[in-house]
Amino acid sequence: MTFKHPRTSRPASRVAPRPTVLAAALHGALLGLAIAAAALPQPARAQAAATALPAGEAVKTFNVPAGPLDAALDRFARTAGVNLSYDAALVAGLTTKGLAGDHRVAAALSLLLAGTGIEAVAQAGGGYSLSKAARAAPAVTVPAAPAADPPREALLPTVKVTARAERGGATEGTGSYTATGPGTSATGLSLTLRETPQSVSVLTRERIDDQAMSTLDDALRSVTGMVVRKGDYVGDSGSFNARGFEISNLMLDGLPISTGANGTFNPDNDALDIYDRIEVVRGATGLMTGAGTPSASINLVRKRPTDTPQAQITASVGSWSNRRLGVDAGTPLNASGSVRARAVVTAQDTEQFYAVAHDRNHQFYGVVEADVTPTTLVAAGLHYRRVDNDGSVASLPAREDGSFYPGLSRRSSFGNAFDYWKQTDKTAFAEVTQQLGDDWSVKLAATWKRPEQDLLYSGIGASDDDGTLYQDTQRYVLESKQASYDLSLKGSFELFQRRHELAFGASAREHNLKANGGWADYAWTTDGPVVDPYHWNPNVVPRPVIPMDLWTQRLVTKQHSFYAVSRWHLAEPLKLILGARSHSYDFENRRDDVAYKVSNEITPYAGVLYDIDARHTAYASWTEIFQPQSSVDRNGDYLKPITGVNYEAGVKGEYFDKRLNASIALFQIRQQNLAVDDLEGPNPCPGTGWGYCQRASGEIESKGVELEVSGALTPHWEITAGFTHATAKYTKDADPARIGTLYRPELPRNQFRLSTMYKLPGALQRWRIGGNVYAQNRVSGSWGNDLSKQKAYAIFGLQVGYRPTEKIDLRLVVNNLFDKYYYANVGWGTGGNAFGAPCNAMLTAEYRF
Repeated sequence: MTFKHPRTSRPASRVAPRPTVLAAALHGALLGLAIAAAALPQPARAQAAATALPAGEAVKTFNVPAGPLDAALDRFARTAGVNLSYDAALVAGLTTKGLAGDHRVAAALSLLLAGTGIEAVAQAGGGYSLSKAARAAPAVTVPAAPAADPPREALLPTVKVTARAERGGATEGTGSYTATGPGTSATGLSLTLRETPQSVSVLTRERIDDQAMSTLDDALRSVTGMVVRKGDYVGDSGSFNARGFEISNLMLDGLPISTGANGTFNPDNDALDIYDRIEVVRGATGLMTGAGTPSASINLVRKRPTDTPQAQITASVGSWSNRRLGVDAGTPLNASGSVRARAVVTAQDTEQFYAVAHDRNHQFYGVVEADVTPTTLVAAGLHYRRVDNDGSVASLPAREDGSFYPGLSRRSSFGNAFDYWKQTDKTAFAEVTQQLGDDWSVKLAATWKRPEQDLLYSGIGASDDDGTLYQDTQRYVLESKQASYDLSLKGSFELFQRRHELAFGASAREHNLKANGGWADYAWTTDGPVVDPYHWNPNVVPRPVIPMDLWTQRLVTKQHSFYAVSRWHLAEPLKLILGARSHSYDFENRRDDVAYKVSNEITPYAGVLYDIDARHTAYASWTEIFQPQSSVDRNGDYLKPITGVNYEAGVKGEYFDKRLNASIALFQIRQQNLAVDDLEGPNPCPGTGWGYCQRASGEIESKGVELEVSGALTPHWEITAGFTHATAKYTKDADPARIGTLYRPELPRNQFRLSTMYKLPGALQRWRIGGNVYAQNRVSGSWGNDLSKQKAYAIFGLQVGYRPTEKIDLRLVVNNLFDKYYYANVGWGTGGNAFGAPCNAMLTAEYRF
């Protein structure tokens, strides 16, 4: 017998029907992989893990696509929250016409089974058993249901609009590596991946769990086009880059917040347990984020309460004494289910592969949402996270000629045993969504974030002519307060006999930073402790006394915006998206009593999409962004804001009833006015007390191509594959020698990623096996010496899963399977060089109630 269970109460994503050859291939290698998968037989899916729940007569919203009956029953069971028991051979080879709209569970199951020759019988203990119908037309015996095959129109009624439907897009419990629901990260409109005229990647909950990703660093290393550099900055996170530029904004449920604490210490390495998915929009995203760089936006979408009770406990053990425990539970709080709650608690204790590093963290997340009325949804939540790490990230030096120290152990770290990083994050959020009829909704959302860091770290501060290295030690305490608000109204209207969509709103952000710091009296001199790279002892240097008034920051940044965006259906296959944001930016340095303001900066957005056929859409887009800067020139004037414009054109495709997405994009980005040292000006710059004045660098151009395929190749095979080529060079500059040179040679120009998971058929149906690959081209240090390079490399991973019972799931993940020795980060002479992790493994056991 096969038992189908809901893993969550959220609608599951679609599982592919028996595929045909992938049309309009976007890349030869990916096409070959898809065709090979299409040739495989389609064994019946044996089971889906979840909590057994009794059948009920509650009305639920279904979205089950036409296709194999096996996959459709899997999705139905998870959406309805019921058990289905049947023999896998009973449904093998059968198909269904699908199901959509609001139905009671029994009636919905009857519609799903219509025309299949299968009937469902309600069981006394709850759930349904399936068997071959005694008559031609199937039915669910309790309650009565249509006995005849309904027309297609009857299976696809108009979906009732509710306040909760406006959110959509959840990936948890879908088993999918792609998002089939709409997202709002790119434009604020609810658009699918194919409908969005920019490159968008979605990291689903399934991929996060399959590869045992626990931090934001882990996640972004797996996203097409992203570069995570760990070792450049002190802190618990790497810096995030895309298309040659650093990312300056994160989004929490669509509300933007600033990255980093002050551009030097990066505390953004969030834990992933509380998130349903991560949406990455590449290119300039000024329409939704306001000020920033033309790189990408990263939207972390939180988990939400469930309609039915569910709970799971997850325990993991791994390399370097890594131990992790998590509890995730959600339930309705009243009989009607109109008030729901969810809580996530995790704790981790682990060492690192490099010396003198011991990390401990724990977090709590809680959220409550309520249907105040059938059209009003209110949600509020809290997130508390504590990080208590001994040691610091191993940021290693290079030799005097720029080459790496040969044979250096990957355990090498030139910090001290007294180093630490302590961080506390407190986040609160609230939302109110009100439906205004079937076509319009208004939403008010707010997020308040309070990160605090106390860090003490040691590293290489100086070197002399013979290559001797000298250590320094520094300490900083930072308190940051961020608030982000957004009020939006969106809906559709009819004009010229066509339906169009419109969204507009207002947003506000404020970021307050208070920081103090200091350093040992020998910092950046040859008076510090001498470091022998091959024989460093982190326990011999005494902790120095550090005065905390040597460096202070008191910064306040305020941003206010108004925005509007619309999608015009110009013809059946042709759509036009137009938008703009009017943005004001106020910056105040209260320590130096310096302030500047940018008012009513207009950021435009335009995209056009043409449906080539039922599966493919061609698009082109033009997006902009700007970033004010506090640098001054030799005349004491502030430099103009950095501006960025992104041109992009491509083709997107949906296959196997939207369960597989593919895209190819060509892009060109131009960034102007980036501040660089004015070497011909005075030093120190008048009014600053140190350093050169600044000048605008001219223009940096990044151009390239991106390809991505994500989703189901068969009902049992999920895949995500992506390739990125991006080259950023100086195209204009006052220094002619810079023109034509790479803007950041330490960033890879070519990247390939592949992640896949296959659920085995037949007698091995409880097993699944997968793997992942990451490969990149050669990179070199920022000082441009050809000796300071990391050769091209590829890293492989392996994942194995086994479900011994319906409630227990075991997962083994092995990273760097062949133990590749390489530098994941290439920096500069005295630091920024960091090894990639050696071969390591994580074993996870999950129990669902």
